[in-house]
Amino acid sequence: MAAESESGSIRHLDDVARAIVAEVAPREAEYFPAVARAARRNPRRAFRGGGDDLLGFSLADAVTLLTPVVMTVLTGAVTNTLTQAVERTSKQVSKSLWDRLFPPRPAPIAGPETAVPVFEPAQAKETAQAIEDIALALGVDRTTALRLRQATYGHLSGER
Repeated sequence: MAAESESGSIRHLDDVARAIVAEVAPREAEYFPAVARAARRNPRRAFRGGGDDLLGFSLADAVTLLTPVVMTVLTGAVTNTLTQAVERTSKQVSKSLWDRLFPPRPAPIAGPETAVPVFEPAQAKETAQAIEDIALALGVDRTTALRLRQATYGHLSGER
């Protein structure tokens, strides 16, 4: 996998994540920088809502934010820990969804300048499916989760 797109430019994690979020949730994309910073500061809290505490405003109270989902799964994909993330989400145990998604010490979200390669089709499909599964588990509606999977596949495979 090369870290460059077909056009030859380096793709960075925040650029790819922002493009995916903008395609699926244009209103959230406006707040991408703030949500991304908050998610990096405290990945666990980014999934809980509580926008006043997390972001300084109440965006997270009204919706399930896609930015932390996309950034977490992309981090796993580019650092080769995606399989672990998928296994954590698919285990049917008595712990809360939160505990299944994140161990007590979640791995940090990769930095904004982390290179994101153009993925092989199988890896792009696996990553896109993981994003859809996690979004559904967090209560995102099926239509949005499907659009999220499609956008993720398109951006990671180099189609978009």
